[in-house]
Amino acid sequence: MNKERQGGMEGSALASNERGAVAVMVAITLPVLLGFAALSIDIGQALVARNELQDVADAGALAGARRLGTIYQGLSPAQQVSYTMTDPAPVISDVQNVASQNYGAGRAITVNVGDISIGQWNPTNKTLTVTSANPDAVRVTARLDGNANGPVSTFLANIMGISSVDVRATATAALTGTGTTNPGDLQTPFGISEFRFNDPAYCNAPIRFAPTNDPASCGGWQTFTDNPNANTLRSQIDGMIPTPPTFTSPATQAGTTSLEFYGGNVANALNNLYNLYVSKRDATGAWDVLVPVYQSSDCSNPNTAMTVVGYASMKITNVIAPPAGQLVQGTIQCNLVEGGRGGGGSFGTKGSIPGLVQ
Repeated sequence: MNKERQGGMEGSALASNERGAVAVMVAITLPVLLGFAALSIDIGQALVARNELQDVADAGALAGARRLGTIYQGLSPAQQVSYTMTDPAPVISDVQNVASQNYGAGRAITVNVGDISIGQWNPTNKTLTVTSANPDAVRVTARLDGNANGPVSTFLANIMGISSVDVRATATAALTGTGTTNPGDLQTPFGISEFRFNDPAYCNAPIRFAPTNDPASCGGWQTFTDNPNANTLRSQIDGMIPTPPTFTSPATQAGTTSLEFYGGNVANALNNLYNLYVSKRDATGAWDVLVPVYQSSDCSNPNTAMTVVGYASMKITNVIAPPAGQLVQGTIQCNLVEGGRGGGGSFGTKGSIPGLVQ
């Protein structure tokens, strides 16, 4: 055998060996590559399905909490304070109806009753306590698993023995502190310092105005759009008495609206305020009002523009005007729901339009 022929045979054998090695490498790595492809495709599909479920959970939770707001709006303040939900069916129905109009992985979504929680939201600890007493929040879990709607089928992951994946998403919506007021919603010429609410027991606690230089007062007069002065104050108070009123308070928004507050007696406006109180009080002698809460780190007399951080409900029980005295008495009310959006600070009064909190 000549050298050329021998060299050709050796080259052919070498090439054959290399092809064999490549074939072995392909046989070894192909399952791994297919596995990665399966993960990429199937995980991507699961993420898309989860995003769809998150939209379903968000919409369902908002619908359920909005139903709570509607229920409260149909109650008197006294009924709101003591409200206990005896029939959650309307809330559950709204959640399920909204969910069924949405899709996940190409399927209409059903939300199980057991995946709907109704209770009270704690904005400080960010926790939901399931309760029927004064509920203000709804939590919804939307599923694509063995419990509801069926799991998401895989494509290439079958190679690895995975035929489906479970997907779920959860959302919580709540009625949060009142964040806006419409024209005319604010009917009193004063507000409360945010500092007053540092005491966890502020609900139903007494608060007074006039004189506002009393440490127990923790508030201040204001005239909505003008620098506080006695003439403007008296004029605005008198303008709120007629029906329809000749003065209407402006719309405000927590976090953006600033009002000029003033600490002091303004004793010569107390007779005007007494007349307003008499025109508004109910048969029990109480006048339920919504007042702005201004940003402050103490109860010192305000004398400048203060940012409104939220709103509180107050039950005014007495106005004592000169010569009998100088005093406005009342209590801070809690568990009340006003019309409008939430988003304001937590001062015992919530808006009827919810927001997502978790």
